[in-house]
Amino acid sequence: MALSEVFRFMRDLGQQPDGVSSLREQNKESVLLYAKNQGYNFTEIEFDQSMWGIEIHLANKLEEPFDFNFSLWETMWGHYYLDFLVKNTVGAVTEQDISNFITQQSHQSSER
Repeated sequence: MALSEVFRFMRDLGQQPDGVSSLREQNKESVLLYAKNQGYNFTEIEFDQSMWGIEIHLANKLEEPFDFNFSLWETMWGHYYLDFLVKNTVGAVTEQDISNFITQQSHQSSER
């Protein structure tokens, strides 16, 4: 499933500090092209769905509203967004959280 590819890419990227540092100032299209060239298979829509979705999942897990006051976003200040996603978003969830999120997304997709 493509959503799992997004998380695999972000987890793998987290293990490559040089990769993160070389991509952190690139636009999203460049990051997605890098992922594709590395053999990951997902679309921009799937990337967005995964990253925004896991942030919402974290807010729910922390029992906080997903709004401008979400406490996790305070950790983003002074950092590149890619660093935030790799370390504070994907890096803050367990494999079980990711599995639960993907399962939930699959059920929502099948209901549409």
